[in-house]
Amino acid sequence: MSDERPLPPMYFSLRTVQPFAEMSLREVEGEPGVEVTIADGIVVGLLLPEVTMLRRLEIICEKAGIDPLECWRRVRGDVDLAVRVREKIRK
Repeated sequence: MSDERPLPPMYFSLRTVQPFAEMSLREVEGEPGVEVTIADGIVVGLLLPEVTMLRRLEIICEKAGIDPLECWRRVRGDVDLAVRVREKIRK
């Protein structure tokens, strides 16, 4: 029996979206499973099918036309939140 668990996908919500926005998904060329969410012609999200793809985030962002610093801010925010939740659970 394997101890390996599938890693969850990671989604970066990069901008707010109007409820009536025309939305679409676009695959990122050369990055299997990676999708960009577009609303009214503007990139508003990025889906990485595996969290291990964070190692290549800058390359993926370059191919997708996204500012990698914006994505890294989201990663740090998620990590900070997870750490705070774990600290509260331990108390």
